[in-house]
Amino acid sequence: MSEDDRAPTPEESWAIIAAQRREVRRRLSVDDRVLYGAWGIAWGAGYVAMFLDTDREGLPGSVGSAVFGGLIIAAIVVTIVHAEGRAKGLGGAAGAMNARLGAAWPVAFITTFFIFGAMFSEGLEGPGVGIISNALPCLVVACLFMTSGAAWGDRRQFWLGVWIAVTVSVASVTGPPYLYLVMAVMGGGGFLVGALLDHLERRRR
Repeated sequence: MSEDDRAPTPEESWAIIAAQRREVRRRLSVDDRVLYGAWGIAWGAGYVAMFLDTDREGLPGSVGSAVFGGLIIAAIVVTIVHAEGRAKGLGGAAGAMNARLGAAWPVAFITTFFIFGAMFSEGLEGPGVGIISNALPCLVVACLFMTSGAAWGDRRQFWLGVWIAVTVSVASVTGPPYLYLVMAVMGGGGFLVGALLDHLERRRR
């Protein structure tokens, strides 16, 4: 009997199965370096742009807001393209859970738009606008990160959500215009640290 015809030993069989599982996990799991890196750059550069373009009341002007909005849209596109490409192989309960978590993002953000509309129609103005308009959507991000991290058993994503919530709290207490620097350093920096930790973990593997 040739070497090729020999049946694998139990140890070899388990090694093959483990290797296949790692490959499946690698193909289906998102690359946090890509996602966290994109959002770290968007928050870091975008919030700095808004800080540099604030008026006397500490509210960002049209240029800073446009830069921030453009970077956020770019990060969203990167997230959707990358996540959808990795999620195509998911099926069953995992696929259904991933779809529900994905649907939670647009539902939550559409709701914030209605809340903003109601606030502005009631005459909200001044520095409070900057605090609320920043805190509400970022708090949504924090909650969804914690929820997704808990659902998938992803401790890094969960604790990043906690960090974003802490960042929003500090930024809100700080108030405009310096809340944008807090968001750039603590928020954008938190995403970039998450990307770095994922890169170091992948190198150890």
